Amino acid sequence: MPLPKPNTGEEEELFLTRCMSDKTMIEEFPKLEQRFAVCNIQWESVEEENEEESEDEEEDDDDELEQLQTILEKLQKATNFPERGDDETISLQNSKYELFPIAFSEKIKSQYPEVWKLGGNILGNEQYKHLYTIRTDSISNEDLTARQIEAIRLREAWSARHKEDFRPAGVMAQIKWHMVGSKGLKYMQDLMNEEIDKRYGGDN
Repeated sequence: MPLPKPNTGEEEELFLTRCMSDKTMIEEFPKLEQRFAVCNIQWESVEEENEEESEDEEEDDDDELEQLQTILEKLQKATNFPERGDDETISLQNSKYELFPIAFSEKIKSQYPEVWKLGGNILGNEQYKHLYTIRTDSISNEDLTARQIEAIRLREAWSARHKEDFRPAGVMAQIKWHMVGSKGLKYMQDLMNEEIDKRYGGDN
């Protein structure tokens, strides 16, 4: 069966959530990290097609799956963390991306739900929960569960793609993924405080 593709007008997070829960995807790529990587490839391929409307390329589904599986098999030979070709221990400490302060994110989550939901309410919330547990419980690398390791890997891959998103929704999503974007921590905090002012009358 063909891999899921974004529908016309479908937002990225909704597509990624749908793609990662697809029955065929789960069977072909049982590991969450694998599905996330493949779904990202699907999203990016459609974006490229939209940018180059004159280009008309179609690949056989079986060939596509075979190519993706080959890529993933190569990735599995080393940790490839924090990026492809590296072989460091999978941990937040070894991430290329600075960790966002938990106190600030928790303030938004508990006091300003309208701002919190700007960053998506499915995949982002799931990631926030797993990464929050790792950080607040000070879980050692040796004691990380498979799901927590996947959460760290997903954060690294997601951050690489979204570090340049400077819009309010993008910055709120970065906060949910516990990462500091390219414009730095102060920019993110100032932007979120502006959003709080807009929606809550400056009560921050």
